[in-house]
Amino acid sequence: MSISTCDFIAITIKSLYRNPLRSGLTLLGVFMGVAAVSATLNIGSITEAQIEAKLAERDKPYVMPYLRAEGSFSPEPLKEEDKKLLQQNIEKIRSISSVSWLFINRVQFEDQEITEIQLQGVSPNYIETTGRKMLQGRFFRTADFAQYRPVAIVDRQLADLLFQGDNPLGQAIYAEGTRLIIIGVTETKTDGSGFQTSGTVWVPQTFANVLSGGLNFVSLQISPYILEDMPELKQRVEKVLGQRHPKTIVYLQDNAEDLLKEKELQEMASRALTLVGLIALSIAGVGIANISIASVVERIKEIGMLRAIGATRTEVMAQFILESVILSLVGGIAAIAIVHGLTVTATTKIIQAPYQFSTTRASLSLGSALLVGVGASFFPALKASRVDVVEALRA
Repeated sequence: MSISTCDFIAITIKSLYRNPLRSGLTLLGVFMGVAAVSATLNIGSITEAQIEAKLAERDKPYVMPYLRAEGSFSPEPLKEEDKKLLQQNIEKIRSISSVSWLFINRVQFEDQEITEIQLQGVSPNYIETTGRKMLQGRFFRTADFAQYRPVAIVDRQLADLLFQGDNPLGQAIYAEGTRLIIIGVTETKTDGSGFQTSGTVWVPQTFANVLSGGLNFVSLQISPYILEDMPELKQRVEKVLGQRHPKTIVYLQDNAEDLLKEKELQEMASRALTLVGLIALSIAGVGIANISIASVVERIKEIGMLRAIGATRTEVMAQFILESVILSLVGGIAAIAIVHGLTVTATTKIIQAPYQFSTTRASLSLGSALLVGVGASFFPALKASRVDVVEALRA
């Protein structure tokens, strides 16, 4: 004969109520361990979201190499042969685009003149390299490059300054007297340097060469597949270009070095916090195990009575494990809820940071609580199931 399921659950819950000190200490241990894990996961999620938000404000990570002859202060332009050599020898390159800077810093539309702008000539795969999105109109087509068309794309910031909310597509602007027709508008992004401009104008690189009379500075934007590839990519680019141009010095500039360092610091902090969380969980597990062992000794008579009314060894063992599961769930849920509330308060009242509740992180935290609770109570529960009925009743 065995105990019915309803009676089994009722006995388990009553046992927890009859021993408030034991239950409270176990709850506290679980709470502290889960709170540490949950806080660690939240901090990691927030810092990662902050880095992603900063990356979204910039073009996709890229490195720009510059060549400078010894004793010279002016950089040498990189050519199509350099671009092909880099693509053939470096497998971590996702995309390479050519960019040329023209010495034009003002544009005009009717009576509106905007200064401190950048005017760049770009290659056909500029969008692929930078990851920019077209908000209006289109990017340059093959015919725009082949026919040296005087067409231009502006970013949202410059479009708002020039056209004051009117549709910029098809409008003509003037750059130092050169008439350009607007065919598209892109996102406004930063380069990570902190240098502020009034906006950017892009033209086909072929037209930029004609417009400047060949007096424009040309470089390459070399984009890796992932941010973490940047250090190795920079080393490889420097090596390849250094071998091809032995009499020059290779300088490298990128738009994500600060974010890469921030990401590395975040990962180090996350590992340290994870270690703290694991230690807290381990301490909680040891505490649960000690309390469970002491509970077995204290509850010898109770165990004997359960066996006497028909409980099997498996049911006795299951009762102890179920008690730990209940306490782990209650303590874990309480810890997750409180840490969530504190995180929301911190990210809205103290520091402005992106944070959203994640069921995945909550499940990991709660799963760790159950794992520690069940694991710590398993051997005490096994010991309880092996108590001799006669000896227990004599107690």
